[in-house]
Amino acid sequence: MTSKRKARVKPVEDAISYILSGGDKPWFAVRFINNIKGRGVFATEAIEQGSFVLEYRGEFISAEECRSRNYSETQSTFLYEFDWQKRQWCIDASKEDGSLGRLVNDNHKSPNCVMKKVTVNNRPHLCLFAVRNIEVGTELDYNYGDSKWSWRQKVMMIMHWLHYMIVTDVSFTSHNLR
Repeated sequence: MTSKRKARVKPVEDAISYILSGGDKPWFAVRFINNIKGRGVFATEAIEQGSFVLEYRGEFISAEECRSRNYSETQSTFLYEFDWQKRQWCIDASKEDGSLGRLVNDNHKSPNCVMKKVTVNNRPHLCLFAVRNIEVGTELDYNYGDSKWSWRQKVMMIMHWLHYMIVTDVSFTSHNLR
């Protein structure tokens, strides 16, 4: 008796399946990280490089509509503007809807996911795909692109402060040893 191995689903086909179902894969956990990042999404199963991960769901609106709305600084972090068919569009994920893609955090240095457009029924869907193998317990992240985000400035200020403290501490210590 021979056993047949189940064929691996192609990543784009997997994405389309989840887009049409309107759901997320079950192997993720949401955790609070800190007051700057807020919540994040973590893998509870290993994810292979190239695999579809999550869809970034929300209201599909024109970029003009997006810019005409009033958003708080926090709400604006849930807006994803992009080009499609020679126009600018936006996915407004500012409303809490239980979907996980909207909670994936920014990493502009070494993200483990990348955002790609997948067209289904003549409409673009923003989908995250793994750019490398992702181990259990790893936070999912991708590069938000624009560097205007306030937390990037906060992180840079903290890094400069830590560097200053370390350099000052080393200088102080070496001065006392003389």
